[in-house]
Amino acid sequence: MPNVVQIDTRQQEGKHVHKDRWFAAHGVETVRCKLNFGDYATDGSNVSVDTKKDVAEIASNISRDHGRFKRECLRARDAGYRLVILVENLNGYTCIAHVGAWTNDHCRHCKLFRQRTCNPRDAKGKCLRHNKRKPIQGDRLALAMKTMESRYGVRFEFCRPADAAQRICELLGVDYD
Repeated sequence: MPNVVQIDTRQQEGKHVHKDRWFAAHGVETVRCKLNFGDYATDGSNVSVDTKKDVAEIASNISRDHGRFKRECLRARDAGYRLVILVENLNGYTCIAHVGAWTNDHCRHCKLFRQRTCNPRDAKGKCLRHNKRKPIQGDRLALAMKTMESRYGVRFEFCRPADAAQRICELLGVDYD
C-alpha cells in the first residue's frame, strides 16, 4: 500500500497542524499538489477525502455554497471517485442521524433564541433578527446530507479532530506506523 498522502494546495497551511504532526509521527509522507476535488488523495485509490472542521462548515457548504459543493461532488463521481466528507466534531456525532439534533450556532448565540421568542426549527417564517430565511438546522441538514449521498455518491463520515489524520489514511488505504 502507498504511504504518500496528497494534500490539496488550497488547504490552508497552518490550519491543519494536528493532522500534519500525526502524519509525520506515523511515517506518512505528504505532498502538496492541486486536487480536482477533496482535500486528500493518494495514487492508486479511487477515494478522495474532503475534511470539514465542524458541522457548521458542512451546513454552510450545503446551504449557502450548495452549487459549488454539488459541482465538487459531481466532479468526483464523474471521475470515478468516491468522495468522503469527513466532518470533524467534538459533539460526539458518529452518523448523519445524530446531526438532526444540531442547532445552528447562529441561532444558539441569538438573544431571541435564548428568550424563546424565535424557534429556529420552525422552517416557516423568517429569522426575526435578520428578517431573512432562518439558517439551516440539524433536521434539514441531515435530510440534505442523505439526499446528497443518494444523488451524488458522496459519503459523510464523522470523527473527533484528533482522529482525523488516522481516518484519512484508513479511507485512502495508506499505511502508517
